[in-house]
Amino acid sequence: MGFYQNIIVADHLKLKLSTLCLAMTVCMAAPSAMAEDQAAPQPQSADASSQQADAKPVSLQPQNTLPEPLTLESVVELPHNVSPQVLLSKAKQQEAFAKYQQQKADDGVELDLMGRIGWREYADHTEDNHLLALHVGKQLYDFGKTEASQASQLNLSDAESELLQDQSIQFQLRLMQSFFNVILADYQYRVDNEDMATVYVTMDKARDRHELGQISDVEFSRLEADYEKSYVKRMKAEFDQRQTRTSLANLVGQPQNLPDKLTFPNLKGLLARNLKPLEEYQKEALENNLQLKSMKLKLKAANYQLESQDADDKPSFRVDAWGGKLSTYEYQREGRWRFDLSMDYPLYDSGSQSAKMSQARAKIQQAQAELKAMEQSLRDQVAEIYFKLQLNKAQRKQNAAFSNYADLYLDYSRGLYENEAKTDLGDSMVRLSEASYQNIMTTFQYTLDWAKLDYLTGKPVDLDKYR
Repeated sequence: MGFYQNIIVADHLKLKLSTLCLAMTVCMAAPSAMAEDQAAPQPQSADASSQQADAKPVSLQPQNTLPEPLTLESVVELPHNVSPQVLLSKAKQQEAFAKYQQQKADDGVELDLMGRIGWREYADHTEDNHLLALHVGKQLYDFGKTEASQASQLNLSDAESELLQDQSIQFQLRLMQSFFNVILADYQYRVDNEDMATVYVTMDKARDRHELGQISDVEFSRLEADYEKSYVKRMKAEFDQRQTRTSLANLVGQPQNLPDKLTFPNLKGLLARNLKPLEEYQKEALENNLQLKSMKLKLKAANYQLESQDADDKPSFRVDAWGGKLSTYEYQREGRWRFDLSMDYPLYDSGSQSAKMSQARAKIQQAQAELKAMEQSLRDQVAEIYFKLQLNKAQRKQNAAFSNYADLYLDYSRGLYENEAKTDLGDSMVRLSEASYQNIMTTFQYTLDWAKLDYLTGKPVDLDKYR
């Protein structure tokens, strides 16, 4: 008796009262509750699903807040620049494009203004050596070295652009998963809370029988242990509510702003989507997957780089011209203009060119191997998601059968309760909540699998397909 009182004085007394009230009103409330759960299940926010003050997640209110209530559409449409992965990919793309622009600029026309105020010793006397001239220069021809190098860098820039789009879609998938996790955590809390209430009522009745000597100490200790186990499970579910909200808030860059209420998404449109043959999805993935397209562009860049390196031992030609005051003594030594047509032909480099060519070929082989490995991985990933979507149909049938059983079992238990017969009414309500949870979890997994299949085949997240 003393052990039990130490446990329930602060927190479990409220649970006892709420559970007894629930049992008294179940005959009237259960039918409408079942209809609401199965027709359009709405997730409870933390404060609605908990009977106690500590069950509600803390929600701070900074200046920039999340939409209230939070919907799947509003989550997916949040700015992607809050994702470090997206920002990093964007920075890499900008860096690659800047290198391409730099190469183009280096190959352009050079225009310089050259000036100098100077003196020098010449023929045992000091003379002025001033300079003021305009210089124009341009590389004329280098057997395609510069052009191939620019093409290589442009393909690298395009490859990073594909990866940037890939990271944006991956961020949307993480947002969807995090959003679903919050709703599932709320429903799991409901199941565990009802289960603990049922175990509590059983133990509460057993306590009176134990005091009268109708049950043994061993049996009552077992019921106490079952209750504590159920209580810990409920507490974990409560912490999961907080943890999933913390994770979502952190993902969207607002860790101080935990979302409270979430709107259940409309996902009925997914049931109308039909699977095509597996081979068609694998073919689409090999043609349109963003990561694979990026790797193909990098392979092209490596081939261009080899072409550029191959021209490194060929001559290059350029033209330079100067005009202005080239010397103080222009009439005696230098005139007012100069024109050069020059050639640079490397003859011997101690094997440097051969080593660079070998390195360029090795990079091509590496890119080819990575490309093949990615194609194999894509086929496996598409097949895995494809079979999950097929299995989901069987899972939905199983959930429907369990839901029908839970409904019938609740009606049966309610009938026994009305006739004042022995019944496990609380357990039947737990089963009904478990059926609702399984339906929701299966629907969310089905949604994510379709979104992942679209992502693997190069398609963005399109919520219109889900409605």
